[in-house]
Amino acid sequence: MKNKFAILLYVIVGFAQSLSSQLSDAQLQAALAGQQCSLIARELDTMTLTTENMKFNAAICFYRNGRVDRALDIFRDIQKMNGERWKGAAFWEAKINATLHQDSNAVAELQSLPKGFLNYRMLTQPEFDEITLRSNSFAQLKQSLKPGINIWTGALTIIAVIGLLLGLIFLFGRSNFSTGEKWMSVVVLSISIILFSYLTMWTKYVIYFPYIRNTWPFLTLLIGPSMYFYIKATFKEEYTTNSVLYHFIIPAVSFLCLLPAVVYDFGINISVHNDLSQLGSSSTLLTGQIVFYTIRIHFMTQNEWQVDANIKTWTRILSWGMKIYTLAFVSYFILVSASFFNPQWDYAISMVMALGILVIAYMGLIQKRVFSSEPIEAILSMQKYQSSSLTKAASETIKRRLERLLLEEEVFKENELRLDDLASYLDITRHQLSQVINEHYKVNFFELLNRYRVQYVKKVLVDPAYSQYTIIQIAYEAGFNNKASFNTYFKREMGMTPSAYRMKENSLVSGK
Repeated sequence: MKNKFAILLYVIVGFAQSLSSQLSDAQLQAALAGQQCSLIARELDTMTLTTENMKFNAAICFYRNGRVDRALDIFRDIQKMNGERWKGAAFWEAKINATLHQDSNAVAELQSLPKGFLNYRMLTQPEFDEITLRSNSFAQLKQSLKPGINIWTGALTIIAVIGLLLGLIFLFGRSNFSTGEKWMSVVVLSISIILFSYLTMWTKYVIYFPYIRNTWPFLTLLIGPSMYFYIKATFKEEYTTNSVLYHFIIPAVSFLCLLPAVVYDFGINISVHNDLSQLGSSSTLLTGQIVFYTIRIHFMTQNEWQVDANIKTWTRILSWGMKIYTLAFVSYFILVSASFFNPQWDYAISMVMALGILVIAYMGLIQKRVFSSEPIEAILSMQKYQSSSLTKAASETIKRRLERLLLEEEVFKENELRLDDLASYLDITRHQLSQVINEHYKVNFFELLNRYRVQYVKKVLVDPAYSQYTIIQIAYEAGFNNKASFNTYFKREMGMTPSAYRMKENSLVSGK
């Protein structure tokens, strides 16, 4: 009995010692990171490799300790598991085969890896130095992964730089840039950085500059709402801070989901489940959001009539640009899974982005007043008003005749009045009338009309003869045909709503 107890105790102690000598996954990783595999050689032989990660790290240590056959066996076992580490295991097997002068096996392993896994830097590791000289197949593979710029990517890079500079000018430039231009700067900067992220991947320079490769989904989600608020600002429509925050909830959530991946590219490792990054870059989320804003912008530009026709032309150009961009974007995600898909089709999206940047650069930088609501025809002319035959005296005469039409004949009450109509009343060209309005009033045609309409509404609101009229009825009589535009223009001119103005004036009259 005594002997049996001693044997049992011996077995228990031996088992406990074996457990205490077992390396943990964390200890194995620490030894690997600290180049101390030789110090744990004995423990490696007795270690139970329970996870794919432990097997991978142990195989590397076996290789560094000179146990090449053991390392190869483990790497092959990992590949059979077909888990997350199989690609890394195949690459390591290729490295080992290269050192063993088994060139065909090494190249075959590398060619079996999925496209996008290998990069040029990986094939410049010391294990591949000799095979580069021995194997033409390896040399060709390495050359195909070498970073470089062609004419196409070079042109796109120049355009992206132009867009980046333009966006920064709009965002941090002259103080007289409008709120709308600030929104446009977000659009241009987002498109430019997205282009840069694409270019780093196409040119393969992402291995040296990975810092923006995971930002494109978040930036894509900024384009729609920023363009939406740019057009609202162009149409002089009011919006609140809360409405802005509401529209940027989805981009904010995407940014938080992608943040771990972004900071990882800067060398900071945050342990977050990979599904979070996938959620932030979901193709369903991206395409759904951009389609939503494209449709919304379409109806905004179609329904907004109470603006200068030339402003409408500009915003409709932007609307069509959004439609073309959305079509290219959605087509990419539909076709990317097709067997006949050509990765170069990425260029279609980038070309739309590039053209958008060029248009905005020309109209926003070369023609400095594009966003001040000047006529499109005048903006597109590099010689604005230089060929005008109007003298100063003629301009003053037209101004007086214009004021007579507005004050005495009250032509502003015509709710369908256009620049061409008013020019025909004065028997001059639309360009001459536009010149007079810009020179003497410093506003565009519709802003001038609405200024007179607001003055008319002010007068009528306190007229007892109109006491039974509703405010919107008076607005329609004044020439407004849109309640939202009327309220916006009135509040901008008077600093209060029409109803508040009427109550204030009526209280003053009754108090006399």
